[in-house]
Amino acid sequence: MAKVYGLYNRTRKERYYGITTRQNVKRMKEHASGQANALKHWNFSEDDIEVRIVARGLSQENAVARVYELELRKSRAGWKTIQTGEL
Repeated sequence: MAKVYGLYNRTRKERYYGITTRQNVKRMKEHASGQANALKHWNFSEDDIEVRIVARGLSQENAVARVYELELRKSRAGWKTIQTGEL
């Protein structure tokens, strides 16, 4: 079963949604090491980044649909949504 997570970079005012079946810590380490092209410009050691689990226990298909739905939501004023493009 998959989880949908949100990363909220308060420093850059950007948000990103992703899917994982692994532990959050492992996935965040992958992001911090630059494995997600969409987030290579984030500085995980200096930026103020919050991680939230948005949904749990989803099939892969439903998790992908949920991420796309979240990406289409209007961002808060001054914020930008980073499109995953890798699902």
